[in-house]
Amino acid sequence: MALCDRCGKRQAQYFRAASGEKLCLRCLFGSIERKVLDTIRRHRLIEPGDYVAVAVSGGKDSLVLLYMLGRFLQRGLLKDVKMEAFTINEGHPYSCFYRMAKRDYVRELAGKLGIEYNVYSFKDIFGVTAMELAENLSKRGHEVHMCTIDGVLRRRVMNIIGSRRGWTKIATAHNLDDEAQTVLMNVLMGNLSRFRWYGRHEDAEEKDLIPRIKPLKYVREEEVAIYAYYHGIPLMELECPYVVANPRYNLKFLLADMEREMPSVKYNLVSFGEKLSNALREPQGAKSLRRCKYCGAVSPRDICRVCELFEKAGLLDPYLAKTGARPPT
Repeated sequence: MALCDRCGKRQAQYFRAASGEKLCLRCLFGSIERKVLDTIRRHRLIEPGDYVAVAVSGGKDSLVLLYMLGRFLQRGLLKDVKMEAFTINEGHPYSCFYRMAKRDYVRELAGKLGIEYNVYSFKDIFGVTAMELAENLSKRGHEVHMCTIDGVLRRRVMNIIGSRRGWTKIATAHNLDDEAQTVLMNVLMGNLSRFRWYGRHEDAEEKDLIPRIKPLKYVREEEVAIYAYYHGIPLMELECPYVVANPRYNLKFLLADMEREMPSVKYNLVSFGEKLSNALREPQGAKSLRRCKYCGAVSPRDICRVCELFEKAGLLDPYLAKTGARPPT
């Protein structure tokens, strides 16, 4: 068997097609951790004085992200940084069965890393669960995909809770595969305007938009899974039943097929997205976002997506009363 191309001592157990390297597990894991730490430092994702909230879904990617960031803290590689882990309970059968089933494990892992862990729910914040909102939408003739409801409301929950607790950054576990799918999806759908904001989560200018950071952005999902397995982090035991109806689902397999012929295709797509974003950025100080006329949240439209969903469901007034949201003055 071949020896590792990096250390030249141990047996190679992984082939990294994009670089042509044969790596032993120790060198593979070391390279993954260095890549994540380099991403944090090069893009200044986490800096001294930050209060970083780590979004934990219970899947392998978010658990690996929590584990790595916690280890970086313990090793003194992230200085003067406060960290919290959190899970959002959307309130449909999958989130209750899957996310909440991992709650004890996440709390134990966070405890070992010296990180506070909290669970926040749609019900507490909005007064309704995702399932209840979907049912109200359906009764009024609006069939909205559960992934859309979850995604739109999750982003609002993170801003609401984050502003209350003083978070300065929200770390999500999007990996290279996720980012490549996002770029390809926007290209296929002709969403050129989306690229103005691609990769700019850490540059949020509005005071009520908490910057999102993606430390795993350049790590392939396969490598995250291998890292999780050998570090005793549980892998996903079931797949969300709603994901198969999500257009991104098929892109995952399309990119896997393309990667066999073009090993660097995912890296190329992410790089393309970043370059296009830089080319489309507006001059400094230009305003492209407005305020929702109902709740005052930053939005590219007159009515934000959250208020639009609640309005269609006939629940706008209860939502505004529950959250205390006010229109812009």
